[in-house]
Amino acid sequence: MTMRGYRWSVVAVAAAGLMACGEEDTYLYDVSLDEAALSSVPIECRRRPVPEERTVDGLEARQQWRFQRGEMDSLSLEIPDVRVRVPGTGYYVINGNVGEPDVLHGSAAVEGGFQFLHFQTNYVFANGLSLTHYDHQAFSVVVETKNLDDTIHGVLWFRTMRERVQSPADKWDVPECTITIPFTGKRVKE
Repeated sequence: MTMRGYRWSVVAVAAAGLMACGEEDTYLYDVSLDEAALSSVPIECRRRPVPEERTVDGLEARQQWRFQRGEMDSLSLEIPDVRVRVPGTGYYVINGNVGEPDVLHGSAAVEGGFQFLHFQTNYVFANGLSLTHYDHQAFSVVVETKNLDDTIHGVLWFRTMRERVQSPADKWDVPECTITIPFTGKRVKE
């Protein structure tokens, strides 16, 4: 490489670094969950009756969410403590620290938008002795907005699949229920 080529390379790398430094690392949003959905949640079930009770307990309609950029373009989402009872999916807790925010790790879609996931399996015992089934649960926040701009929108998504232990023939006949709760958010200053 000539000295002239070297200088242009240094200028290009420095310019790219300055442009990246202009991007913020923390984004704070006031988020509103769809109150109609919280009181009569849209629910879809397969191989299981749809519950008559449709109220979600434990989710505040107004929340504050913090998106944080990390290394190598990773992104995390800090949300209020998730301890929710959801019709058809049961009780969902992200961590055992009562009152502390929960942090979900996520990724950006190629064409924009973001998804943050949390998975867990609960073991259910009969009389505290024998394992009867597993509840495989998933909680997801899907931000459908292409970028973290002044406003965002998307859905919270809960899903439970119940896998029975006693009957191997039922392995592929797993009942499941899924709910979605729409949200909108407006960016605020810290």
